[in-house]
Amino acid sequence: MNPECIGINRTLDSYAVLYGQRDLGGVVSLVEPDFHGYGTGPDEVVSNADEFRRSVERDLSQAESIALSFADRRCTVEGSAAWVMGTCRFEFATGTTEGLMEGRFTAVLRKNEKVWRLAQLHLSMPCADQSEGASWPSE
Repeated sequence: MNPECIGINRTLDSYAVLYGQRDLGGVVSLVEPDFHGYGTGPDEVVSNADEFRRSVERDLSQAESIALSFADRRCTVEGSAAWVMGTCRFEFATGTTEGLMEGRFTAVLRKNEKVWRLAQLHLSMPCADQSEGASWPSE
C-alpha cells in the first residue's frame, strides 16, 4: 500500500467519526472549498463547501442518530491527488424509522499543507431492481 493511503484513510475515518458525532464543523473542515459531490438522494448534488455544509446540516436535522463506515477501500495516489473507491454503510434512526443503507463510494482527495481533504465524493446505492449478474433492471 502506498504510504500516502494511510493519511487518506485517516481522512475518511475522521469523516465517518465526525459525521456520527454530528460534528458539522468537523465534517466540513475535511472538504476543499471547491468540493463537488453526490449523495444518495435525487436532489443531493453539491458544488462547493457551502452547499456541502447545507447538505450535511439537512442530514443531521433529519436523523436522531447516524453511524457511517467506509470499507473495502482501494486507493491510488499521484502526487497531491488521490482516488479512492470502496463500500459505505449508513445506520440511522429518524423519529419514525431505523434503517440501514449499504452502498458504494468514490472519492478524490487533494493534499494541501500535509493534510488530505476531500475534493469530490460520490455515494450511491445499487439499483434494487437489478439482479446480480444482470446488466439492466428487470421489469
